[in-house]
Amino acid sequence: MKKIGIFYWPLKGNVERTAEVIAKKFEGYSVEVFSLDKVVAEDLFKFDYLIFGNSTVGASHWEDATDDNKWYLMFHDVEQKNMDFKDKKIALYSLGDQVNYPHNFVDSLQLIYSHFKGMNASIVGRWPNEGYDFKESLALDGNEFVGLVLDLDNQEETLESYTTRWVEMLKKEFV
Repeated sequence: MKKIGIFYWPLKGNVERTAEVIAKKFEGYSVEVFSLDKVVAEDLFKFDYLIFGNSTVGASHWEDATDDNKWYLMFHDVEQKNMDFKDKKIALYSLGDQVNYPHNFVDSLQLIYSHFKGMNASIVGRWPNEGYDFKESLALDGNEFVGLVLDLDNQEETLESYTTRWVEMLKKEFV
């Protein structure tokens, strides 16, 4: 049975909640969920497929090397060990607020995408840019986001339907 690892940051709140919702939708699969503060780079290679979740909160200082910046620490660890993700399929999800941050809606999704693309990963799970109202997003590639996008501050009702559709897409793309 193929193993799926779901990794997220920050703790508590909608990013963690979404990780748990996604995990439950992979019924019949071997799925484990971790916060980034509980993993080292080698842990990522214990899984056949990887899913990473984040929020835009704090993204402005993601490149800063601080002890509380789990994304920076994880990417730094992976880069220091010269790890290659060429045989990995990775899916991404991100939470943002299109009302209060319409000019940089889920921009942090692009940061994660760029890091993994730079390490030769195959990124799957693109999501249509439909049903959102924002001005700009770095996470757009054409008319699709590079991963699942949720705005649970303003569209709480989309959590179940969007994650259900996305997981069904991933089940096809992960093979």
